[in-house]
Amino acid sequence: MREKIEKVMKLFWILMCLFTFSVSANTLAQQERVSLNLKDVAVRALFDEIQRQTNLYFVFNTELTDRLGQLSVNVKNETVENVLQQILKGTGLTYKFRGDLIVIQQEDKKEDVKKGKRIVGIVIDENSGDVLPGVTVKLCSESSVALGTATDYQGRFVLTLPVVKGALEFSFVGYETQKMNFTEKTDSLRVVLREKMNELEDVVVTGYQQIDRRHLTAAVTTVKMSDIDVPGVNRIDQMLEGRIPGMTFMQNSGQVGATPKLRIRGTSSILGNQEPLWVVDGIIQQDPVNIDPQQLNDLDFVNLLGNAIAGLNPDDVEQIDVLKDAAATALYGVRAANGVIVITTKKGKVGPPKLSYSLTGTFSTRPRYSDRGVNLMNSKERVDVSRELMERGVRYTGVYNSFTDWIGYEKAYLDYFKYGSISFNDFKERSAYYETLNTDWLDLLCRDVFSHNHSLSISGGNESAKYYASFGYANEEGNIKGEKNERYTASVRVTVQHKRLQMQFGVSGNVQDKTYNPSDLGIMNYAYNMTRAIPLYGEDGELYTYKKGNYPFNIIREMEESDYTINQRNASANAQVQYRFTDAFKLIGTASYSMGTSDDETWYGENSNYILKLKDANSSMTRSECPFGGELKTNSNRSSSYTFRVQADYSKFWDKNKDHFTNASIGWELSSSKYNTTANTERGYLKDRGMTFAALKGEDYSKYPKYFDWVIRNYPKYSKSLTNTTSFYLTLTYSYKDRYIFNVNSRADWSNAFGSRSNEKLFPVWSFSGRWNMTNDVVKNVSWINNLALRVSYGIQGNMQNNQPTQLIINKGGYDSSKGGYISTVEKFPNPDLKWEKTYSFNAGIDFSFLKDKIQGSISGYYKKTVDAFLSKTVCDVNGVTTYVVNSGNVENKGIELSLNFNPINRAVSANGKRGFVWRFDPQIGQTLNKLLNDRIKQKDKTLQDELTLSQFLNGSVQLSGTPLNTFFSFKYAGLDNQGKPTFKDLEADRAEELHEKYKNLSKKDVWLAVLDESGTRVPVLQGGFNNYFGYRSFSLTVNFSYSIGNKIRLLRIASGEYSAVSPKPMQNLRREFMNRWRNPGDEKITDIPALDIEGGQDKGWWNANKYKVEWEPSGSATIYSMYDDSDLRVASGNYLRLQSLSLRYLFPRALAKKLGFSSGYLSLSGSNLFTWCSKDLKGQSPEQSGTSSVVNISVRPKYSLNLNVVF
Repeated sequence: MREKIEKVMKLFWILMCLFTFSVSANTLAQQERVSLNLKDVAVRALFDEIQRQTNLYFVFNTELTDRLGQLSVNVKNETVENVLQQILKGTGLTYKFRGDLIVIQQEDKKEDVKKGKRIVGIVIDENSGDVLPGVTVKLCSESSVALGTATDYQGRFVLTLPVVKGALEFSFVGYETQKMNFTEKTDSLRVVLREKMNELEDVVVTGYQQIDRRHLTAAVTTVKMSDIDVPGVNRIDQMLEGRIPGMTFMQNSGQVGATPKLRIRGTSSILGNQEPLWVVDGIIQQDPVNIDPQQLNDLDFVNLLGNAIAGLNPDDVEQIDVLKDAAATALYGVRAANGVIVITTKKGKVGPPKLSYSLTGTFSTRPRYSDRGVNLMNSKERVDVSRELMERGVRYTGVYNSFTDWIGYEKAYLDYFKYGSISFNDFKERSAYYETLNTDWLDLLCRDVFSHNHSLSISGGNESAKYYASFGYANEEGNIKGEKNERYTASVRVTVQHKRLQMQFGVSGNVQDKTYNPSDLGIMNYAYNMTRAIPLYGEDGELYTYKKGNYPFNIIREMEESDYTINQRNASANAQVQYRFTDAFKLIGTASYSMGTSDDETWYGENSNYILKLKDANSSMTRSECPFGGELKTNSNRSSSYTFRVQADYSKFWDKNKDHFTNASIGWELSSSKYNTTANTERGYLKDRGMTFAALKGEDYSKYPKYFDWVIRNYPKYSKSLTNTTSFYLTLTYSYKDRYIFNVNSRADWSNAFGSRSNEKLFPVWSFSGRWNMTNDVVKNVSWINNLALRVSYGIQGNMQNNQPTQLIINKGGYDSSKGGYISTVEKFPNPDLKWEKTYSFNAGIDFSFLKDKIQGSISGYYKKTVDAFLSKTVCDVNGVTTYVVNSGNVENKGIELSLNFNPINRAVSANGKRGFVWRFDPQIGQTLNKLLNDRIKQKDKTLQDELTLSQFLNGSVQLSGTPLNTFFSFKYAGLDNQGKPTFKDLEADRAEELHEKYKNLSKKDVWLAVLDESGTRVPVLQGGFNNYFGYRSFSLTVNFSYSIGNKIRLLRIASGEYSAVSPKPMQNLRREFMNRWRNPGDEKITDIPALDIEGGQDKGWWNANKYKVEWEPSGSATIYSMYDDSDLRVASGNYLRLQSLSLRYLFPRALAKKLGFSSGYLSLSGSNLFTWCSKDLKGQSPEQSGTSSVVNISVRPKYSLNLNVVF
């Protein structure tokens, strides 16, 4: 009995506590206090102000509250309950507190009770806590009549129901559908919706259409900007690494502002631009500078000028859609052969004004000698090399034949042993000094930096007009001293809706100011290759110099006496007018205009090594090419473009059951792009004297004949490029019962950039595609399959090489006094027979979702074949040109793509908006195999076959049938001989007679194929990433990895070139692997590092001897040491796994945010490029660094960021 009483008492106290908590919550809400001073305002404005000052929400029926008319309230520190009593007294309305909800309703009347159930409520977003307008609310019922409503702009709803018990369903695009039960005691609901944890978004934006993903027949990957945003990374293209299956990402430099190279599903064009097309809000974007495609395609070229979206603020971006196959890109015509990336920017949303501010501070670390990627000798190790060289009597070539030019340990050695100018103790003291000096060039030339990024935006509006405006500022400091990038962005977008008329207007602009060191200074080359055994400053406190080109050189002075600046300004405006004549038919007109400037300047001061060589200061001034001041090189680019488009859309169901649906669009487009470029070089520039120029009188030129000769040969260069294009396009979609969807796209382009034969075909670009939604057909009753669809597409894409005219174009140059007339050159040779480059594309894919969307994804396979590909062929220079473009090649690309999304744990959200534990795992895989099938023209005439060079084989630019593009070759290393010199297979000295007879009658190409071996491709064949998201309550953790597989990398040069390690100059450092070099006979059995060469490293092999020498040699003019650097021994795997980003975010609870003065916000701590796992054979070299390049680029640096985002 006692136990029963105790149980009853416990239950009583539990119920009392629950009741007390409920009463307490309502009581606390009633006692919230406000101060109001409002005059003649609508009741809605009064409720908004109370809501702003408190944690309370109002739910009401506007038809009831509109009766109150205009109100005036003047209270100070009054309770909300008293305020409501005052304004509702005598109105027939009353209020009820439900937690933090205040329900405004009619006073109860007994006769109304039997009429049904009336429920009011509010719907909010799980993450932001923002109200959600437009949410569909309907009664769950088996009746054919749907009873429901939608939330208003404040997220509120009122619904009168015929039943007192049941369930309501809440659905909204982009959010998971949720059901909530109600009973006779329920009169209000607070509903929390969460966004779909799903990369397969509901709407795909192609730029011309917005397509429901369930009807998508093409290969498109969609990502939300909020999912890929990485604080501290200010470029959208860099955020795409590892996120898009089938997209190859290559970043060859860590310099601030360096543009990555992107390839979508391989390389379809050899000579044309291989980068994807960028589209922003339906408008094609053009690059700020019209860079030669061959230069852009060079894998070693570092593009600091930027691409078409370099000035776009990532905070303004809502969604990115990557279009891959012909069905997705056909509507873009000939410019879409390499895929299309469509960016949709943010627009205003219905609701009160929201002011958002984001601040990001980023810390980036410089390279250090302790880094894995910096494998260089310290001072003691380097002095040991110098000691061995000097003791063996090294003989340098060039300037170092003069012993007086030697520095460091070598100079001390000569001063004691050769000249006797110092004592033995002095020599020992200097040697010890150089051995322990360890000058930190990486610290002197690089820096740890702090950058900051600010973004401010405001948005809001109503059903009639919505707006979004933003301003951004980014100050990104480079890790190389003196380098930085400042960017200002601004944009405004307005959407107006009036009945059947919709208008959208947008303007945007950006300013970028970049500062670099001139590329020929080679800052990182210097840091990597300068010995640490010499100081920055001499004993006299002056900069320590050595001779370079007979003139003193110090890198710090060179950095002070030179710079390279880029200033870019871009502005654009666009408008779209849409009128819906009927529910089925609408007409859309689009217009846009953009303009930009890009000015870059390279300056060398009069004390720089570059100008000292031009002055020829060691000789008579009559030989000077720059007697006064320095040099200023300028490039000025002016670009503009416009687009006009008219499109008609027709969509209709053709039967009462809505089984047959058709959507058709037809459009016309006119576009034009123009570039005007001016390039000039002027000497005598005095930057520190007001940026003026030294002036010479006419008679003074006779004193400087070489300078005068330069002046008459130097004149500004102007170029203009104008491309006009008109196009017609058509798209047709048919759907039967939402099971079978068929689509046809076609587009025809006519342009002044095309040759005469390119216009022979009326529709060079078309596609046909289909989709089978099996979940609406054969598996519709399988409960664990939520979505299963098959996609297939086939199409033909056309491409035409620009600037291939049908007539001869002459470049009329300036006057040449030495020739006694004007100079003209052939600018463009007539090419009337050039045809379309055609790409046949097939794609098949499956989209799936299983187990209540816990497993989702898509898998695709594709095959692309390009025929009549453009190749450049060598021709006789009697034509006035040395190369000619012909339809000569066939290129094949094929691969598979896999995108997965796992949601193993996704706890339900409680009514108070708090979430449980969430884990999402998203792996991405994309494989692309590329091959040049044929590189010969289809005729017996061999005159247009290209003449290959050895450098093309070694750097991967050679084009050979049956090999992937960007395949490079290497000499076949066969070990060291008994003198420590490298030897090579098929070039053995003991086979000299045999090999000479074999090679002398072969072509260069055949000999090189005999002595070289295929090393692999420089472009990865498999890339992707896997991303993890963990969420609990207000915390979330994102961990993103990216990987790259299948490419090979040439190791940095150690034995040849300017920085030859086998015969290093006194100022030169070596990589630490040279500590394992050959030293004594027999070492060739235990090491592959060559011996030091006291002869200067000029051995060119037996084949260069007079006995065997022919017109050309198997190795060109290379030495055996450059062949060693270009051998297969110096090739490593480029595979890597990178911890791309790690981010911890804290979402401020709504109550805390309100106390801090804003409505919502978050704080995040993140890092990017944190660690890279790669092959040990790289010996510390970064996968981004390549030995095929003549310069050492700074690697991509780790960054650590703190980001604060608040909404007011």
